[in-house]
Amino acid sequence: MMWQLILAALMAAGAVHAQVTKGRTAELMLIYVLAGYCGVLMFAVGLVAVINPDWVATNMARVPPGNPVMIWAGFFFLGLSVVAMMTIWLRGAFLAAPVIAWSVYWAGATYAHLVADQQNGEAVTPGLFFATFVGHGLVALILLGLAGMLWLQSAPSRRAVAA
Repeated sequence: MMWQLILAALMAAGAVHAQVTKGRTAELMLIYVLAGYCGVLMFAVGLVAVINPDWVATNMARVPPGNPVMIWAGFFFLGLSVVAMMTIWLRGAFLAAPVIAWSVYWAGATYAHLVADQQNGEAVTPGLFFATFVGHGLVALILLGLAGMLWLQSAPSRRAVAA
């Protein structure tokens, strides 16, 4: 639940920032989610995965400890989170890269958690699916939804430049 509250707070902060600066709401909300949630927050997760991969394996990924893939995943998080944080400065077409990468990651994380739960003997009930989706897949939908809204908002200005 803490993760969802952080996500909601970042979305709200982006919306408030847009209202105060008269900026594009979808763009600022997207940047806040990318830079804050997928960037800073996941950078911290990446550091923990590199420093203490067994803790991440058992407490977050729900896989047996001692798997060196968790260290690789930590470096993956670090790299991808830096790209997400770069959205603060690099906007425009650059936003597509972290949106696509993180959306695929969050969709894959949803699937991986459901597989791990099944392998740990848990039945994949609608409640478990919903909880897993809200924790991971929802982030992918938020990123794609905000990117789609931004694209729709910017489409008329792209058409004017092309004319």
